[in-house]
Amino acid sequence: MNYHNPVLLQEAIAFLAVQPGKRYIDCTLGGGGHTAEIIRRGGLVLGLDQDPEALSACPELEGLTKVQSNFIHLSEVAKKYNWYPVSGILFDLGVSSHQINSSQRGFSFQTDGPLDMRMDKSLPNTAADLVNQLPVSQLAILFKDFGEIPVAKMLAEKIISTRPLSTTMDLAKITKKWSQQAFQALRMAVNDELNALKSGLPQAYELLEPSGRLVVISFHSLEDRVVKQSFKSLADQKLVTILTPKPVIGTKNAKLRALSKI
Repeated sequence: MNYHNPVLLQEAIAFLAVQPGKRYIDCTLGGGGHTAEIIRRGGLVLGLDQDPEALSACPELEGLTKVQSNFIHLSEVAKKYNWYPVSGILFDLGVSSHQINSSQRGFSFQTDGPLDMRMDKSLPNTAADLVNQLPVSQLAILFKDFGEIPVAKMLAEKIISTRPLSTTMDLAKITKKWSQQAFQALRMAVNDELNALKSGLPQAYELLEPSGRLVVISFHSLEDRVVKQSFKSLADQKLVTILTPKPVIGTKNAKLRALSKI
């Protein structure tokens, strides 16, 4: 379980209200930290992760079925494995500590490596492709929208004047104090994370049985906004009960939101 130390572990498990013999889906399996606790409490888990390294790092646990897939395909995977309806579904968004610490993956601005950032190597574009090919206007929008960087246009112009860039250090030398936000923005764009989340949440709702729980841990204001709006839409239709009127706050800017299907 050294692949990644899950944030808000006990809180997530409590909101899932795990029951022995019931079925659950972990949409972001990672090293299996959340899943191991679900299984310890008697639950059965279908675990998805788009990163094959994450799947390899997760132990083979009795009661766990591992699948390499992005949760944008959640319904398809659940139906393939006849894993529905389910009692609970968990999303733990963002990037794992293992991914950040693996310099060859290109997620970190603190270690030198190729400017990649793909969770799944079959994805078409790397971070290098984006910084070297996008026009200044699109690059500035990317940094502003996904990184919430106030000097987004200035950074984009500096990158354009310096490219081609091929390594994380090439980029970090330009982004400097904005590196964390810039790298985050590129990662979210490379992996199309917001669109995957917008698609995955309604699929998760449909797969839940009555009284089933949906728990989402996010690390970015844009992600949390998508989750909050999705939950509110379902609540306004009287389809769910929101269990967290205010998000549960954890370390690393983590916010947990949970609901129960009516």
